[in-house]
Amino acid sequence: MPGITEILSATGAGEPADDALNFWIEMPQGYFSLPLTDTDDVLATAEANLRELAPPQQQDLLSAVIGTFSVLLDQLEQRNCVYCGLGWHTAQDDTVVSSSLVLSQQEMGQKRNPRLVLKDLVDLKARADEHGQADLVDLANRPALFFESVVILQRPQLPGSQGPAGDAEVYQLEAIVPCEDGSRIVAIEFSTPYVPHGPQFRTMMVLMANSVSFTAPQGSEDAGTAAQSINRILGGLGS
Repeated sequence: MPGITEILSATGAGEPADDALNFWIEMPQGYFSLPLTDTDDVLATAEANLRELAPPQQQDLLSAVIGTFSVLLDQLEQRNCVYCGLGWHTAQDDTVVSSSLVLSQQEMGQKRNPRLVLKDLVDLKARADEHGQADLVDLANRPALFFESVVILQRPQLPGSQGPAGDAEVYQLEAIVPCEDGSRIVAIEFSTPYVPHGPQFRTMMVLMANSVSFTAPQGSEDAGTAAQSINRILGGLGS
């Protein structure tokens, strides 16, 4: 990312139309964004370039990785994802921790008290048998829901591997921020396979959620207090 005070707009630069579904959020460094539009062309170009560099014994692995990314990006597009980033950070014990960060937005269909919207989302997670710690928090300008959990995901089957790929634990922390009238929400999802280090990113997620705005911030080019704090939390490779 170009700088520690970058403000991401869900629909790009400029002022959106009055009826546009849009939001702004301050982003940390340390993440490499994946393409969410023209993904087939972008991945095809990337694969062609990487094939010139990859040794022959890695060609099958490259195809598998590109295919996995293609499925992932298609799924994210269906979820109204506006950003997906892969990150590498140095933890407090100097471990290099990888993570993913996904931002998505959703229209709720009607105007409601945002606290009731968040309560309904907690109830939905309970009915879906999602186990984790749910916390309703009052941020500086609105309520937010934080949902922390450790989930079991299946490892991808790589070419040449013997036997089943098996399962892996992944730490996930989701922050859901509704707009003032509850008619739309922004979801921030952080995931890392380094489960013991996951809780170190709680403050980062609170800062990101607190920076969400559904109107263009005044003096956006000078904003960045939250992003600077986020960057200090990430540290290491993101600096």
